[in-house]
This record gives sequence, structure tokens and C-alpha cells, in this order.
Amino acid sequence: MRAAALNDAETAALLARRPVAVLPLGALEAHGDHLPAGTDNILAERLCDLLEGAAEVPLYRLPLLPYGQVWSLEHAPASLGIGGETLVRLLCEIGRGCAAKGLPGLAVVNAHLGNAPFVREAQRALKEEGFAMAHLFYPGAAAEVARLRETPEAHRAYMHACEIETSYMLHLAPGAVRMELAIRNYPDFPADFGELPYRWTEFSASPVMGDARAATAEKGAAILAPVIARMAAVAAALYAG
Repeated sequence: MRAAALNDAETAALLARRPVAVLPLGALEAHGDHLPAGTDNILAERLCDLLEGAAEVPLYRLPLLPYGQVWSLEHAPASLGIGGETLVRLLCEIGRGCAAKGLPGLAVVNAHLGNAPFVREAQRALKEEGFAMAHLFYPGAAAEVARLRETPEAHRAYMHACEIETSYMLHLAPGAVRMELAIRNYPDFPADFGELPYRWTEFSASPVMGDARAATAEKGAAILAPVIARMAAVAAALYAG
């Protein structure tokens, strides 16, 4: 049930059922030449589409929040982001609006890793106010990623425009993928990368981290099946309070 498509009477009827609010959260960020800058927005929306089909509780689908924190790739031509403090404030105010309408919780379906610490900060702030926000960043994907991955990770902490994320796009939005432009990129991370902040553009000419050429739609479908199941379970837990 998409909030923006409902009229007043339809909205009132849905809110009376105390639905769980669902917010797709993405970013406008460089993803190489084989994927569009709006990849994270596309994935967040498509994941919410699948969640709507899998959930057994009423949902109140909010419009996409298309901007995120993209500091690491801020200087890439295709990236345009907002500050972390702005994102925290937006999420808190959306959460408070949901709470004021008597909704049991808000599930943030986030497709951009750079948003994660700020979603967590908003979660904590809202918890102190008695409102539950769930952060859904591909929950339940790890086992299938480990089973299906055919190429090495570029870095253990990051997945970006690589075999895995490109597989998600091939499954969910194949028309947006240009596999003929997919590349392999394994940059040399600075030795002190874990201790000091670096923009990725300082050590890599491409935002691709790994081998996008190994992506397939079949991998994307297999990895995302448990993700959607887990997201539906979290929505049910929020609904139950």
C-alpha cells in the first residue's frame, strides 16, 4: 500500500489497521559504467516491492528517500549526497511522524552501506522516545553470498558494484545493467585504511570493488530469497510490538 497513491479515506482505512511503515532508502552514487548512479535507489525500491508480496502484515509504503551519505565516493562525477547529520534528522522526523499516527514501527530498507551508521544513530534516538525502527540492509544474505561467490572480495568490509551487487541488479532490474561494460577492479587499499579515513577516489580510478563480470541474475535471486524472508519476519515482529 503506497502512501503517495492513497486518498484520504484510503489512508485512514489503512492507518486503522496499524500497518508497519516501510521506507526505501538509497543514494545517488557512482557505480561504474555498467550500473547507473541510482543503483541503490532502484534496489531499495525493488526490495520493498518484494517485501510487499511476502509480508503477512499490513504495510504503509513510504516514498523513496533517494539521497544518502556518500562521503567515500563524493568526488566521483555521478555522486551527490547529503550529510550524515541531515540523514539522521530526516529519519528521526519521519519516525516521529509515524509514531504520531499510531504506527507500531518503521522498517528502513536501506541499499547503501554508507547510510548504515546514521540509520543506527536514528534508531537509537527513536528507541529513547519509545518508537521502534528496524534497519534492513540485506539481512540474511551472508550465507548465500559465501556459498555462491566465485570471485574474491576486494575488501572484507565492502561490497560495491561487484559480483554480488551486480547480481542483485541483474535479478531485480536487468534493463538497467550494461554487462558489456562490467569490469574487474581490485585496488590497492592503503596500509592504514582501517585506521585513517580515505575517499575511494584517492586510491581507485573506479568505484567497482571486485569483479562485476561474474555477476548473474541467478545468483541475485538465490541470495535475495532469504533476505526477503528475513525482512518479512522483521516486519511481522514490528507489527506484533
